[in-house]
Amino acid sequence: MRTSHVGSFPLPYSLENVERVLRDLAELELDIAPYPQMRSFVEIYIEPLISAGIVEKRGDLYISTLEALDISRVPQPRIPEAEHSINIVKRYGLEFKGLRAPVTGPFTLASRIYVGDPSLGLSATALARPNIVREFFVPYVARFVEYLQSLGYNYVFLDEPILGIVVGKKRVLFGYSENDIVTALDTILSVLNRAEGGIHVCGALSPKLFEILCSVPRARYINIEFHDSRQNLDIVSRELLERYDKILAPGVVSSRNPAIESVDEIRSLINRVREVASDRVDLVSADCGFAGLREALPSCEECYAIAIEKLRRIVKAVRSLDVD
Repeated sequence: MRTSHVGSFPLPYSLENVERVLRDLAELELDIAPYPQMRSFVEIYIEPLISAGIVEKRGDLYISTLEALDISRVPQPRIPEAEHSINIVKRYGLEFKGLRAPVTGPFTLASRIYVGDPSLGLSATALARPNIVREFFVPYVARFVEYLQSLGYNYVFLDEPILGIVVGKKRVLFGYSENDIVTALDTILSVLNRAEGGIHVCGALSPKLFEILCSVPRARYINIEFHDSRQNLDIVSRELLERYDKILAPGVVSSRNPAIESVDEIRSLINRVREVASDRVDLVSADCGFAGLREALPSCEECYAIAIEKLRRIVKAVRSLDVD
């Protein structure tokens, strides 16, 4: 088993902090390091649309129109922290087994852009227009995936927290079929020819959503949380993992609670995951990124120290299990 991280850290955004995080991750010997996200995982991928005049930011809201969401108007993708991370790894010879690019997925991006009255909630967002997701957001995200692979990232994960809301136990919202979701995610990952693909969804999943994720042909890794959502142990199907040849990438420490888990607790949870997934477990991480720690404590430095210690203990737990 190898260790990894979903992406975010509770530090102010700067390229100096990107370097700091990467050097710390190398020191604690994390196997697969992400480019560190300190800006919002939504902001990173919507900012180019704002610069191109496709989306307008009004306060905390992102506003657009169906006419403005035209893929021909989208500029070439660029993520400064992703490029800087590659340069830092090369400059200092940081020894990771691979690099991970977290990419906010089309459904989650669409859920944050209003094309109608914001007081109507999700139904006023682009998410409620499946044709817009298919024709604009899927090719838009695919451009970022291709760009990040070209930079040298070995693993590209689509982050889709909104799918936990869209896909329930019995039905799927906004008229999507299960195949619509599978096709959208697979179309994006189909641009990969050197890197491996994965999907990250935080929170509690329905059995239906777990099967949908497993059904995405080019998604090798399914990254879901188990520490704060123990009920996910009940929806994991070894039969589905084997049928679709998937690897479960489990979150085993809380990404929101500042209490630091013991190595024994982490080992125990990993073993419970292995009981339901057998040997199809890799890229062990926290439940999600650590940006949520900012809501628990006022000090960014204290939050960051907690995040690093949680990752350090994940590394210790995984290594001790591999020795056993």
